[in-house]
Amino acid sequence: MSAASLPAAMPAPQRQDWNEVIPLPADPFGAPARGGLHLSDVVITLWLHRRKLLIAFLVPVLLGLVAALLATRRYTAESVLLVLATREASGVQDLTGFLPNTMTVEILKATRSEVEILRSDEVLRRALQQAGPSTIFPDLSATSGPEMDRAVEALRQAIRAEPDPTSNVLRITLTLPDRARALHALEAVMTAYFARRIQVFSDDSTQLLFAETDGYNRQIRQLDEQIRQIQNEYNVLDITQDIQLVARRRDDLFQRESRVREQQVTARAQLQTAQAALAAEPNRVVASVEATNLTPSDDSRNDLGRLLQERERVAAQYVAPNPMLRDLDERIAAARGVLRENARRTFSTTREVRNPGVELLNQRVLTLTVEVGSLNRQLEELTRQRQETEQQGNGLLTAERRLRELTRQRDALEAITRQLATRGAGARIGEEARRQGRPGIQLVQPPTAPANGRSGRVLLLAAGIVAGLVFSGCLGLLLTMTRREYATPEEAERGLSLPAVASLGPLEPATEKMASIPEVEDLVALIRDAEVNGRRLRLVNLVGTSEEDGRAELGRTLAVALARRSVGDIALLDLQSDGRTHLAALGAQPMEVERIPGHLMMFNTVLLNLWISHDALSSDLTSPRASREATASVLDQLRSAFEVVVIIGPDNIGNYPMRRMAAMVDANMIVVRGEKTRGDRARAIRDWVLGSGGALLGFAFTDHRQILPPRLARLV
Repeated sequence: MSAASLPAAMPAPQRQDWNEVIPLPADPFGAPARGGLHLSDVVITLWLHRRKLLIAFLVPVLLGLVAALLATRRYTAESVLLVLATREASGVQDLTGFLPNTMTVEILKATRSEVEILRSDEVLRRALQQAGPSTIFPDLSATSGPEMDRAVEALRQAIRAEPDPTSNVLRITLTLPDRARALHALEAVMTAYFARRIQVFSDDSTQLLFAETDGYNRQIRQLDEQIRQIQNEYNVLDITQDIQLVARRRDDLFQRESRVREQQVTARAQLQTAQAALAAEPNRVVASVEATNLTPSDDSRNDLGRLLQERERVAAQYVAPNPMLRDLDERIAAARGVLRENARRTFSTTREVRNPGVELLNQRVLTLTVEVGSLNRQLEELTRQRQETEQQGNGLLTAERRLRELTRQRDALEAITRQLATRGAGARIGEEARRQGRPGIQLVQPPTAPANGRSGRVLLLAAGIVAGLVFSGCLGLLLTMTRREYATPEEAERGLSLPAVASLGPLEPATEKMASIPEVEDLVALIRDAEVNGRRLRLVNLVGTSEEDGRAELGRTLAVALARRSVGDIALLDLQSDGRTHLAALGAQPMEVERIPGHLMMFNTVLLNLWISHDALSSDLTSPRASREATASVLDQLRSAFEVVVIIGPDNIGNYPMRRMAAMVDANMIVVRGEKTRGDRARAIRDWVLGSGGALLGFAFTDHRQILPPRLARLV
């Protein structure tokens, strides 16, 4: 034997999209099983639990059989009464015409009333006292106390009164173990019933009705007097019309008051504006303003003009230099100096007059002041009138409430008085008719009893059989609804929405024998023929659903079958255990070699091209410390070193390294064990694989057996 060690530090190739190789897409994550409840599921559940169902059926049947054997013969005495529509029943038409016709509902009520009278404690106690408790119930002999109460209760349970809803017949039965005692007891009950009925219906209520009528009439007169006092107190003629008039007047006053308030606010605003404008206006305003630089009676310019003309005349007559010209030049210079001096001086004149806007604003302020005072007095008057109207309206509302209450009481008392008067007249005529007419109950059949009694043995036995069927059926339905394990590949296909790539029976330890069965050969052919993006499957991961789902035996069987049919090397990578069991089963054992941390150790077996891992749980495939590149490198080395690698998944598949490896292998295959794997667990693992981005090839069903007999299986 030789050993090989695969390094985990080789450069990882470019990752390809291996998630597109799912042969059959599964339903969305978390989706429940599709297809609902099938007939085959029910039949398989019933067959698997047939012993429990048989016990559930036999227990009620045996109980019914025991009850039938212990049942005694009983005798039933019977009597028939006819309930008539007489004046004793309410709602029957009599000669006076006061009451309506008797309807079917009234007949049923009258019949039920007779039944309650018949089964009352007073009637049964009187019947026992007349017949003697010991003659009806030999074990009870006391005529009073607890013994008598038990006898009354026993007689009530023995007697039955069944009214016929389609007729007036009342059938009374009494069942006891002895025929003579049954007849005697029923005769005593009927005698006590008729006596009690005569006592009940002999009550004279006419005087009470007329006395009540007089009392209600007095109350009506008192209410009329109170109504007149309230009308006089509040000066009411027609309370409804008065309330409407007051309401309209109050609304009118309220509207007028609102308009006056608006006018008052407007006048106050105008007054404030006028006062503010008046305060801002000056008493006097400027009428005109004049400004000049000429002084009054100033003739300097004219003098300068005359001097200039004079110089021109002299200059024309005399030749310069001339004393006259020099004198004129000096005078002209002096005149120009005076003009320059006068030009520096300015004079202004301002004229002011009384402001005309002040008078207008004073008149406006006076007018608005008078208007505001008038509106204030008008608002006070309207407020006073509105308050008086509201007080009057409140008084009318109080009067209306009191009058309504008194009127309601008077109407009720008047209706009661009318009914009492009608009933009094009818009661008086009815009492007279009862004295002269026929009774309301006619005895059609006196108490009789058959010569032969009856027992409920057949009924008890049938009840036991029916109870057994119902109980076993309910138990079967409950077991079907609560069964979570997959028993057949068809159930697993419906529950997982995945194809069954293999259906295997019990996986025996003899791997050589198991590798030759047709189901394993079909699975091997599927693995060898399946392609991933144009490439064959190299890494197949067996995902487990429970600790004992048989994936270890299935993986070893697949590895042996692949090794026997392949020329290249086949590897079995066990992540569930340390691999010693597989090595021992194939005639090998691990060698003592130096282990490189994170690397895989593979040992060959008796089959030259079959290699089995040892202690693969310590490699980088299951280590959370290993990077994705390291895991991809190990898987790529496995692809390059072996033709097919069968990976047995670990029990704990919820950690991240397993999710990462499920996404990086070529295909995943779920292992489902018949009658052991729970459906919710398998669906959760399916969703876990799909959620991690892994490709699902399907599921392998292990430990499959023929549950139903062949004939029954063909029927379902």
